[in-house]
Amino acid sequence: MEASTIHHRLDLVVQLVDTTTGVTVEEQNVQFFVDDKQCWPISRGGGNFVFINTGRRDNTLTIKVSGYEDVTIDVVYDKLDSVMPLKQVFLIPSEKLAKGEHLCSLTGTLQGLEEIEAVSLSKSNLSFSEFNEKKCLLKLFLARGRLSMENVHYGLISENGSHYEHFEVAEELPPNTVKLKEPLKETFTVNSPIARVIFGSVSPDGSYLLRVRDDADNLKYLVCYRINGEERFQIVDFHQCRENELQTEV
Repeated sequence: MEASTIHHRLDLVVQLVDTTTGVTVEEQNVQFFVDDKQCWPISRGGGNFVFINTGRRDNTLTIKVSGYEDVTIDVVYDKLDSVMPLKQVFLIPSEKLAKGEHLCSLTGTLQGLEEIEAVSLSKSNLSFSEFNEKKCLLKLFLARGRLSMENVHYGLISENGSHYEHFEVAEELPPNTVKLKEPLKETFTVNSPIARVIFGSVSPDGSYLLRVRDDADNLKYLVCYRINGEERFQIVDFHQCRENELQTEV
């Protein structure tokens, strides 16, 4: 009798992250839909779900997590690592299901809006030291604690606070150095602050949602949004978010 061999291939890893905190989501009440058909990936803990032997076909993935807004993303394999196809999904907490936590939201509708995100102007624990363009290494000043940049998306804020450059961390290299996925495009001064990027959502009709946790006296954020291919920045005080809306002109 010939021995049979069963092959298992890892086709996708989805990591769920709370975009307001940067912490992985441990909630187990999660539903996945690939192209509107429900599927059941395997939970591996730490907010990670793995798809085994499901095929590597580009698709639309909808995720419903208790306590968070539903999210739909495009899975494009050409943009993922061929060995470890990891897709981080940043979830926005739901106001309806918030567990005694206070949230502040920026909402509205803006025709032509494509993306929206933000960085805090008051919660930075990191700042710019120097950048080695050839090696793509960013050296940091750390105000306190130890370096931990597991959430790969950060913003390097300009000296006058008018804009920031979004960068992704590929690897942490002690002491207090990270390797970036792509070189920085701009030149920054020493001690320019660095803050984690918080992602919002945009619907096809231009309606948007950007939400943060009401956990500080100062809730001023530098919002970056792309409209008709043009990148814009605006400072928003989330304690007065009802008085704010995205500017249609610069």
